Amino acid sequence: MTSCAVDAEGFLTGQAYLDLKSAEEGTSIYIYQSAPEKAGPAPAEMKLGDKGVLPTAAVVVSRFPKL
Repeated sequence: MTSCAVDAEGFLTGQAYLDLKSAEEGTSIYIYQSAPEKAGPAPAEMKLGDKGVLPTAAVVVSRFPKL
């Protein structure tokens, strides 16, 4: 994600670079917030006892609000 702000309803709204196949409005995506000093293992490679940062669920919305 390149930027983020809280909207009038209390939701985090931001801009992010996406592959075109994921950029359609309504598409569910996951975002890793912040940048930890040391990257943990990828979720698919985690083993019992590993620690890592989990992504937050998000949905692609229109760049321009519908008023």
